[in-house]
Amino acid sequence: MKEVTITVDGKELTVPEGALLIDACEQHGIYIPRFCYHSNLTQSGNCRMCLVKIKKNPKPQPACMTPVADGMVVYSDTPEIAEMRKSMLEFLLINHPLDCPICDKAGECMLQDQYMEFSGDKSRFNETKVAKEKLVIFSDRVLYDAERCITCTRCVRFTREVSKTHKLGVVQRGDRSFVSLASGDTLEDPYSLCVTDICPVGALTDRRFRFKERVWNLHTTDSVCAGCSRGCNIHIDTKDNEMYRITARDNKDVNKSWMCDYGRDYMLSVPEQQLSGVKKDHSEIEYKSFVSGVAELLKKNANKFAVMLSSHATNEELALMKQMIDELKIKGVFYKSDRIWNKSTGEVEADDFLINADKTPNLSGVKKIFPQAKDVSEMVISDYKYAIVWGGNAPVEKLDGLELVALSTARDQISDKAKWVIAGRSPVEKHGSFTNCDGVVQSFRKAINGIHNYDDLLFLVELLKKLDIEPLGRTVHEVRATF
Repeated sequence: MKEVTITVDGKELTVPEGALLIDACEQHGIYIPRFCYHSNLTQSGNCRMCLVKIKKNPKPQPACMTPVADGMVVYSDTPEIAEMRKSMLEFLLINHPLDCPICDKAGECMLQDQYMEFSGDKSRFNETKVAKEKLVIFSDRVLYDAERCITCTRCVRFTREVSKTHKLGVVQRGDRSFVSLASGDTLEDPYSLCVTDICPVGALTDRRFRFKERVWNLHTTDSVCAGCSRGCNIHIDTKDNEMYRITARDNKDVNKSWMCDYGRDYMLSVPEQQLSGVKKDHSEIEYKSFVSGVAELLKKNANKFAVMLSSHATNEELALMKQMIDELKIKGVFYKSDRIWNKSTGEVEADDFLINADKTPNLSGVKKIFPQAKDVSEMVISDYKYAIVWGGNAPVEKLDGLELVALSTARDQISDKAKWVIAGRSPVEKHGSFTNCDGVVQSFRKAINGIHNYDDLLFLVELLKKLDIEPLGRTVHEVRATF
């Protein structure tokens, strides 16, 4: 891509030709304030916070609407520009309620942050504020407060350009304007919570998170959604080992700034019947005894074993499982979908945007690491006497009569009938990486600690050692680095 040179506040910057001035400056550490601008939406230019002075141009220009040109000279921090920003903030705050003490957006509100950075002046407004409707229920997920709304139109542009439901619009004019649904309509949109992510103030809020916790008390972990094979990048907000909120994390190559509502529900959910501990013949045993017992079983009967791989397993865990299978020369290797679409949940099966029909996070990784693996439907039960069943949704009829070793997070028919059962961890409880539907390998970090369960990776490392197989790398970190 051709590059051009511009000068901003006396600094020469080399930027891609045609880039918007607001993006070009931010790439070089120069932040230009904004409310209406969002990098993954079309430009609106209605908030006027991003005005800058351009040499030879008689009037200030909005940086969100101005493409760079070679030789352009820009001033983003002159006294004139500073005064304009103060004036815009004063204008926006004239009718804005003093809701900060009770607003969920407090601590991550762009209006708060930019007022403190670019203004800080006391209000001169003594007249009566324009009162607008509060607590408008847009849907069972989203609540709207018209008084707080600064009509930046981010939410309106999202429903028109991204989710394409065209649910939201701005009605009335001037200081009476507000965002609205059509009469009698609701915000039934599979991506509706994205509008709460991009709202710069506290006008649109997530009803489930509302009043649950202050954001400055939360710890944010970068992760990947395991709801389908798209692997949307996400933030997981936690406190005291409890998940409070899932929000979309920007990745221009995978999901931009978006994710579906069901993915948030899925990542926050806990299996109704979560497994815990380790058991043999339905009785609790010591973890070390469990590892030794499974290792001994594998040593004596490797040629009689089938392995059903988990499409929720990480690439690092799969790499260790492959090492064991190769060393023991286990021939019966099968893959399965640990989760399939269920219409009754209200989940969208697939769309042409983000939601993928494959409801597992790492089936692509399974097929890449185990190219020889067969679909579980091809398994012939008479060929085996034992089976390692990893993850959920295994076909019970394919395992009838076999001695089972189950590694899963949730209790099901397989764990109920298995002789050996160990509780594994969900993606939010461990580190690792998944390979998404487009072949992109994405790492994620543990958000909460597992309780009464075991890290699948560490279990496999210890199992390999009991089998006298040196695991890939000498440490867990080296194991993860091998993929």
